[in-house]
Amino acid sequence: MKIALIAAFAFAFAPAAFAKGGKKHCVGADGADLASATTKKECKKAGGKWQKMKKAPAGDTTTTPK
Repeated sequence: MKIALIAAFAFAFAPAAFAKGGKKHCVGADGADLASATTKKECKKAGGKWQKMKKAPAGDTTTTPK
C-alpha cells in the first residue's frame, strides 16, 4: 500500500519538476527545431541558436516542441 501511494505522488509531482527545463530550445538557421541539441553548448556546436520557446495561442491545442 505504501508503494502505491509513493508511486502516485511521484507521478503527480513529476511534471512540475521537469517543467522548468522546457523554456528554451535550439533552432537551426532554417527555423527548424534541432531536437538533438538539448543544451546551449550542443546547440552552438550544431550551428543553431538557443532561443525561448514561443507560447501557443490560447485556442491552439497542439503542444510546443521539446
